[in-house]
Amino acid sequence: MWKVFLHGLVQMFISFDQLLNVWLFPFSTNTWADETFSSRCGRLQHRKPYVWFAFVANVLFYWQAWDMNHCKRAYEKEKLRSQCPPEMRSAQVKESEE
Repeated sequence: MWKVFLHGLVQMFISFDQLLNVWLFPFSTNTWADETFSSRCGRLQHRKPYVWFAFVANVLFYWQAWDMNHCKRAYEKEKLRSQCPPEMRSAQVKESEE
């Protein structure tokens, strides 16, 4: 029961994070609806203003792994499609191998 509840909470947070990403910069060519704001900051942290956004996100989520790499990890997870259902993750891997 708690596992289902926790899964739902995580999914709601991810959806809010994706919405935040689009609403902050709706007319940017760097905006993708399926990407979280943290992942975007990890992907673009070499540019302003993402340097600052990444710093703030890394501080806010420092407790997750006790380091300042939250945005980098979010970007790596996004590339692995870890927010997708398991059957979509394996299909993504198969396509990239071809």
